[in-house]
Amino acid sequence: MLSPKGFARRWAVLIGGDAGCSALSTWLSMRLTGHPAFALASPVGFIELAALMAAGHLGAIYLQDLYRFDEPWPNSRTTAALLIVAAKLTAILALIDLAAPGLNVGRQFLAIYATLACAGLIGWRSAANSLFLARLEVRVMALGFDEVAPMLIAEIERRRHLGYQFMGFASLEEGAEAAPAAPGRANAPIRRVSSLSELTRRYRVDTLVVLDSFAGPEATQELMRCRMRGTRLLDFESFYERVAGKLPVPYVRGSWLLLAPGFTGTQWRRALKRAVDIAAAAAIGIATAPLALLTAVAVRLDSPGPALYAQDRVGLDGASFRLYKFRSMRTDAEKGAGAVWASANDPRVTRVGRLIRRLRIDELPQLFNVLRGDMSLVGPRPERPSIVDQLGQEIPLYHLRHVIRPGLTGWAQICFPYGASVTDASEKLCYDLYYIKNWALVFEIQIILQTVKVMLFGRGAR
Repeated sequence: MLSPKGFARRWAVLIGGDAGCSALSTWLSMRLTGHPAFALASPVGFIELAALMAAGHLGAIYLQDLYRFDEPWPNSRTTAALLIVAAKLTAILALIDLAAPGLNVGRQFLAIYATLACAGLIGWRSAANSLFLARLEVRVMALGFDEVAPMLIAEIERRRHLGYQFMGFASLEEGAEAAPAAPGRANAPIRRVSSLSELTRRYRVDTLVVLDSFAGPEATQELMRCRMRGTRLLDFESFYERVAGKLPVPYVRGSWLLLAPGFTGTQWRRALKRAVDIAAAAAIGIATAPLALLTAVAVRLDSPGPALYAQDRVGLDGASFRLYKFRSMRTDAEKGAGAVWASANDPRVTRVGRLIRRLRIDELPQLFNVLRGDMSLVGPRPERPSIVDQLGQEIPLYHLRHVIRPGLTGWAQICFPYGASVTDASEKLCYDLYYIKNWALVFEIQIILQTVKVMLFGRGAR
């Protein structure tokens, strides 16, 4: 998964191109089949069919992770992935044909559409990679050098496939000493030749990350000149969250945390989030009621004990509540040991429990917690009180995650595997605080869609 910041152009180009490819394939398939139900003279009919095809088309691409930018996608890998997309698209279209026979789309139309869409996608994505995405460059320079510089370089190097290039270090001090060489780089800081603005112009710097604290009218004037010439100025925290999709919690300054954009909790936002929670939890609860009933029966038959399991968890503002889950462990799982994290291949997990944990089915009873207001659909994972006490003492800013309701799913849950240590909890906090800071309805929907993918493929469960 990736950060919702800084990738708008890429998403717009790819989603727009994929949708256009789908619309063109729909139009050509209609022409080739001459299907009477969708006459070319009727734009409404074409729009309805094109929208239906695009929904399946974009859904298959999304399930294949082709809207992710956190790793390289060369043309060969993209082509292989798109062949799998074609198979998924064929399955989705077949399900549409079976589930909605009244549409009378026709299997000949579906077969031609799947073939054209696959061929068009391969050509379009190859062209997009070569002609557009590969040419997007983000040239980054750092002003100053301190303890976070290695983290800065590491994040830039990790995203070289996205066009990020590190142009070195600059200094406003005439006698600046060479900074320690970064791994794989022998570059010393770039000393100011005539002015910082001239330096950034010469190296065509897009983003200047300010690591130094600076003072005085000369420094301010130089930085303002850079800004007026089109160079984006960011502090380390802002740049890191933009490219990493999380906050650098150990290095976050209190002043930045309080004054940076985000962390907005207006009454309108709270009401909107609550309305989405209620509507979505009710809809999901009704849709999954048969699955929940089958799960309850399977849990009872698999091992002795109740189907449901209740635990105390810490929620909004540190208040405790009772969380409900389908029981996935033996009834004596915590006998003598107390509250501990689950481990990989945990022997306490039952046979049915292993399956429902992998598919996240054990979380379905928490829809009741969402409806009751204990939890939200999306938010930080709620932890046991004893674990919260331990983590609060060992991890800076840990209790900030309790300023919103905990969630059934969340940004940390889909970006980081199941945590089973203080180190893991510290890393997940970086994602939790990023989510709290950058909450938006579109971001919420992105997390929900990604969670559906996690449930389908059983990623990250223990």
